Amino acid sequence: MVRLVARLFRLVWGDDVDPALRPVLAVQFVSSTAGSAAWIFVGIWAKEHLGASDTALGIAFLGGALLAGAAGYIGGHISDHVGRRPLILIGWGGETAMLLGFALVGRNTTAGLACAALAPALGAIGGAADQAMVADLVPPERHEAGYAAVRVAANLGVTFGPPIGGLLLLARSWPVFFVGTSVLCGIAFVVAWRYIP
Repeated sequence: MVRLVARLFRLVWGDDVDPALRPVLAVQFVSSTAGSAAWIFVGIWAKEHLGASDTALGIAFLGGALLAGAAGYIGGHISDHVGRRPLILIGWGGETAMLLGFALVGRNTTAGLACAALAPALGAIGGAADQAMVADLVPPERHEAGYAAVRVAANLGVTFGPPIGGLLLLARSWPVFFVGTSVLCGIAFVVAWRYIP
């Protein structure tokens, strides 16, 4: 299994990825997978399960986008002072808890839309710190390649997420779906906890 993963890694990123960057790539891939698995279906969940109006859902998504932009920017600056790892752990740990929160809101529309507005901010904190970590781990002449590798990991995750979300929905249960995506995001948190310096 390890040999297969190593072969796939070399196929996608080649042989010249800095070893120190590999945990960041893993976190970026898994967290992007979890996020895209969940977010492609959140609107459907809000409409069908919560009975949210178009206006309320639009306001929640707009609020989430604004919060994510601010949180990513502020989180990046804070990580300059306290370090990247704490912000990565706060971001992906919070996102894991928030995805679990979707499963726990039941049919409470206000609570569900509040989760939908807050969750992107937590992901943005983790994502911004992941990106900023490239400059800490690789020499300046390798920054461009490092950022490109992280971007590839994120794009792969976004590609893998929706089919995984669709598979989780085969259970025809929103709580199962959100617990499954929370577990995926939890894997990103565990990898960050264990391997990111």
